Amino acid sequence: MSVQTQQIQTIAAGTDILHEGYCSKAVYILLQGRVQVSRLDDKNMRVILAELESGEVFGEMGLISKQPCSATVTTLTEVKVRCLDQTQFSYAMANNIKSVENILTTLFKRMRQMNARVIELEGKLAALSTPKISPSTAIHTEPWGSLSGLTPQAIHALGGLEELPIDSFPFRIGRWGQKEKSLWFGCKEENDLNIHDVPPYGLSRHHCRLEKKKKGVILIDTSRLGTWVDDVIVNGQVSLDVGIHTISFGASYGVFSFELIVHD
Repeated sequence: MSVQTQQIQTIAAGTDILHEGYCSKAVYILLQGRVQVSRLDDKNMRVILAELESGEVFGEMGLISKQPCSATVTTLTEVKVRCLDQTQFSYAMANNIKSVENILTTLFKRMRQMNARVIELEGKLAALSTPKISPSTAIHTEPWGSLSGLTPQAIHALGGLEELPIDSFPFRIGRWGQKEKSLWFGCKEENDLNIHDVPPYGLSRHHCRLEKKKKGVILIDTSRLGTWVDDVIVNGQVSLDVGIHTISFGASYGVFSFELIVHD
């Protein structure tokens, strides 16, 4: 039996593969079936964060961190997964890098999120130590805007970032899809923010995008169900002035709710 065959496991429905608060020493590639990602909130109530489908990866932080899992992953159906520990991952990297493409994609995404987190913290420290500059002489060096999660699902979608900077346009938001996930080496994902929706799906693969205007941004909705902007459903486009706005996605209003800050 080959090493790759030995790594493939079939797991029954209703099984917790990863447990919130416990360390995982392996990474899983979902080959078949669906799993649910959840965590306990402050009131000890379980909140569903996402559902993952074939092609997705979970437990990848076990490869680069010894920290406990931030969520529980439970099988919704019988699933087939490919499981690799650190040694098996290193072997695959040396002998068949194509076989770990999905893992590398997820790790690169985590690295981008960590870099964004570092930049976010550096910006806050600089703001505390830098004297105020008059608007007439200031040079624009900060992002044009940012997104912050207002719900557990939205916070999860941002990968733990307090703020996701918006520093280039168009800025695309949509539901995660296998096509985007396969573009891993030297390529930019088609969506700038991929969200793992939960059935019944309320997000389209290419749900909406933000475009820059002279003052503020324009949100252009290209979805079937629309986008909630400042508590009003939008089908088409809406102009957003400098300031704070709320945008929401999902089959139920408020499942994925974000605060959008538009800078001058």
